[in-house]
Formats: sequence, C-alpha cells, structure tokens
Amino acid sequence: MEGTIYSGGTKLINMRIFLLTLLLSFGPFCEAAFSYSLENDLRTLLFTTNTYNRFTRPLSQVNITAELNLLTLTSLSIKDQTMAIAGYFTFEWTDNRLSWSSNALYNSDIPAFYTTQDYVWIPSLAVTNSISDIAVISDNTFIIRVSKEGTLKWTPGGIYETQCTTDVTYYPFDIQTCAVTLTTWGYTNIEIALMGSGVELTYYEPNGEWDFASYSMSSSTRTHGRNSLPQISFNLTFRRRPAFQIMNTIIPMILLASLSCFVFQLPPDSGEKMGYSLTTLLAFAVYLTLVSANIPTTSINTATLSVYLIIMLAMGVISVLLTIYVLKCHHSPEERPIPNYLRKFCFLATKIAFIDACCKQKVYSIDEPEIESKTKELPKSHVEEPELTWPAVTRILDKFFFRFYALFLFVVTFCVLLTLIIYHYTK
Repeated sequence: MEGTIYSGGTKLINMRIFLLTLLLSFGPFCEAAFSYSLENDLRTLLFTTNTYNRFTRPLSQVNITAELNLLTLTSLSIKDQTMAIAGYFTFEWTDNRLSWSSNALYNSDIPAFYTTQDYVWIPSLAVTNSISDIAVISDNTFIIRVSKEGTLKWTPGGIYETQCTTDVTYYPFDIQTCAVTLTTWGYTNIEIALMGSGVELTYYEPNGEWDFASYSMSSSTRTHGRNSLPQISFNLTFRRRPAFQIMNTIIPMILLASLSCFVFQLPPDSGEKMGYSLTTLLAFAVYLTLVSANIPTTSINTATLSVYLIIMLAMGVISVLLTIYVLKCHHSPEERPIPNYLRKFCFLATKIAFIDACCKQKVYSIDEPEIESKTKELPKSHVEEPELTWPAVTRILDKFFFRFYALFLFVVTFCVLLTLIIYHYTK
C-alpha cells in the first residue's frame, strides 16, 4: 500500500517538474518586465561609457524621413493669403551609436527607451515659409523614442502659419493649394538627405469652411551662398465648401442685379423712376465693396465674381442715364419734332424685341377719285409710316430696354454660374 502511494507521489512530482521545465523553455518568448536598474545601466553604457556626443552627426550623410501629421486646418485666409494648420512632424533617422541590438544583456529586455533632444543628436530643421515664427524646430518637452536598432523617432508639433499664394479666379468656388516647406538649417544636402513620407490624416478634424481634397510632395534644393540645402514641400489642397457663400453672396448678388431691369417697368408719370434707379445703383456699389473686402488686393488674377459685379454696376450706371433720357422724351412737348435717328431706333426696336408700336396711323382726307393721283405724289413709305408721338416713343424705349436688360442679365449670370460650377466639379 505504501509503495503504491509512493509511486503515485513520484509521478505527481515528475509531472510538476515537466510542466516547470516546459514553462522555462518558453520563458524567453514572454514579454520582459520593466527593470529600472537594467535601463539605467543601458543609458550609462550608451551615453557615458561610450562617450556619446550629441553635437556630432551619426554618419557623414544622415537620411532624415519626414512625415506631416495634419490635425486640423485652423484658418485659410484668401484676404491675407495665409494658412494656419495644427499638426506635428514625425522625423526618423538612424544613429548607430545608440544601437544595442547586438548586446544580449539588454536586447531582449529593453526594446526601446525615451529621451529628449538635450541628450541625443537631432537634425536642425525649420519651416521656411512660416510668417509667424521662423526658427529651428526645437522643444525639449517632446520625447524621442530610441529603438534597439538605433532608430530615433521624434514628433514635434504646434501651430504652423505659412504664406499661401491664393487664386481667387473662381471665388467662391475656389480650390487653394498651400505648402508647408521644410528645410535644413545649416546642414547641406551632402550632410543630410531629407525625404518625405507623406501626410497622415488619421486624426484630422474637418474644417467648416474648407474641405481637404488631396496632398502632394515635392523635393528641391535651396541655394544659400555656395551651399545647397535640401528642402521638401508638403502641398495641401483644400476645396471651399460653397453653401455659405451661395446663401450670402451669390443669391443676394443675383437678386440685386435683377432690380436694375424693373426700372423700365415703372410708369414715367409715377415720379419714382429716377429714385429707384439711383437706389439700385447705390445698393450695388455697397455690395461690391462688401465682396471686395474678402478678396485679396492682387493683380495676379481677378475674381470672376468681381468682373460680374463690375459689369452689373456698369449696367446700373447706364440704366440711370437711359432713365434720364426716357424721362426727357416723355416730358418733351408734342410740337417738338421727333429726330430721325430716334424714329429709326424705335422702328428697329419694335422689330427686334417684338414690341407693338401702339401708334396712330396718319389719316389723309382725300376724295375717292383723287386717291390714286395723291398716292402717286406721296412716297409709299410716307403713306404707310405710322405717326410717332413722344408718349409712344417712351413706351417703346421702356419695353425695349427692359427686355434687353433681362436677356443680358440672364445670359451673363448663366455664363458666370456655369463657369464656376464646371470648375468646382471638374477640379
């Protein structure tokens, strides 16, 4: 009986030893626990024992990879021609002096540690098209991750306000492309090779006025004296959301433009034609000032909307002059003869605009036997020509100018809107 118990106990002990051996054999594949003393020893080895100098470049030419992480578009002002974004850069480079992958003592237990720019070498870089602060990117509050292969990852961030040359030709259906240009400060392209890896939009928050469309990158060389400095530009393209501008700019503009047509619908005897035309002209002039306040004062390109407003303003000025002429014709005395050029213009206006002449025919009191002889004496055109009066001339001019203005307004407005819409949806 005792032998049986002893044999069973031996088997249980052997099973425990087997399981313990199995766990120990898989131990190296388990995640190592953090050890302060081990990491402290590693830092001492790298920075003190190996006499690390943070002012010395790791290699004769260091390859720097730069990535722009865009968080949000703070503002894009076409009036000031500036762009402000919130984001951070991700810089990666290799420093073989900080590699411990070949050291078995630290390799498995410490995959990476963190430090600041006060202890390691960092590239001297700057955003050169910044308008708020032109300085080397530097902030010791941003930590640097150092992996066991000697790869350093640094992510400094902030608000970057840069100069942006805007194109207002198709405002407010415009698309703007602004750049964030990154350049080495002091180091030449022989000492540092600057490469771009893209724009990261994982944490991007949309802007209410502008919609992010796309991005591109371009590398170039900046000459400074005899030195050539590498630089890379992150070109960000934004498309304006036109809903606000349609409601507050386009629709009021068209409604104001249409008012200039109806001045010719007012009767001349009402006494309101002149006041109405002047009020419409002043309203357009004020609105042109409001729209121009949002457009940059540049002669490189002209906004289509500004051209449209100037045309409508010119038509408003012409409508005032035409209204004065119409009122002058209406109040002319009946005995005053109608000029020949005005007769011809009224005749053409009735034919072109399909206007009823509303005039009386000349009546000749001629006896029946004498009709044939009198007709031969009078020219045929004189016999059939209608008799124009000044009130009839006024009615013809008002109807013709109203139809001409309405047609001109429709054609110009349609062409402008069609141009803006085609550009907005094809770009």
